[in-house]
Amino acid sequence: MKRHYLCDDYTSLRLNGVTFLNGIPFTATEDYYVVGSFAYISDPTVPDFWRGWTLFTHGQPAAPVYLAPFLAALGITAWPAQLPSFEAKDILVFADQNCWIRFEGSSRVQHYIPQNTYMRFHRRHFMFWVQRDTVDGVLRAYIEG
Repeated sequence: MKRHYLCDDYTSLRLNGVTFLNGIPFTATEDYYVVGSFAYISDPTVPDFWRGWTLFTHGQPAAPVYLAPFLAALGITAWPAQLPSFEAKDILVFADQNCWIRFEGSSRVQHYIPQNTYMRFHRRHFMFWVQRDTVDGVLRAYIEG
């Protein structure tokens, strides 16, 4: 399969053959994901200015809830104001439960993702937010930018 863009990310955190997170867990409390986070954690050498990576100021005072225990285990206590990221141009999402997703800011329009349905968005963004509809679940996303 030919890739259309130079950067890619998948919301699955796997290091040294061990899967720590396989998607973004979502609950009634809206939480966010900065594009490129899991790609960067998996391989800190991946950010490349010439391929579109940048430092993104996300504006969030704390790490996403689902990521906090993993960061604590690594001894990372301070959440940086900027994170390595790239601008997504294409995102394919799949959720095991009904959820809502919105791009960039938590005040933007929400898009409904029915459970067990692939949805593709051609939306430029650096971060997205996810929240359950009725039941907690997991959102998986393949991102290109």
